[in-house]
Amino acid sequence: MDTAAYRAQINAFETLMTVSADLADIRLAEDKWTLKEMVAHLVDSASNNHQRFVRLQLEPVLVFPKYDAEQWRGVTSIGPFDYADILTLWKSYNLLLLHLIEGVNPAALNHVWRREDGDISLEALIRDYFVHMELHRKLFAERSAELEAAAGKA
Repeated sequence: MDTAAYRAQINAFETLMTVSADLADIRLAEDKWTLKEMVAHLVDSASNNHQRFVRLQLEPVLVFPKYDAEQWRGVTSIGPFDYADILTLWKSYNLLLLHLIEGVNPAALNHVWRREDGDISLEALIRDYFVHMELHRKLFAERSAELEAAAGKA
């Protein structure tokens, strides 16, 4: 696994998150997440995947609880939480995940998470984590552009 590429992906996304700090709490519409909520979602993703990355090295087949992003967003109520703190948590959590990935037991890469929609191996799960992050980087960039346009900065 190319952890150098993953590290570069994390750093580039952190830069985007940092330059968008002044837009973090603006909500364009009730059904649109704020940038801060997007970062909080990525912390949720990191925390859930932390459990998966570790536990799948210990057991060949596991079932994990479902994750509903909207329910987690509601429970988290991240609005009053400081953006710089959530950003720091996201970055630190991802550096921890990189550390875990670098030390993953190669024999465990074929261990599987048994899901309703089909099994996924630890190796595929790790790759998918960074695909998910890239999807959210693009969404974050799009939302930042929307917010800048709405503020007349574009």
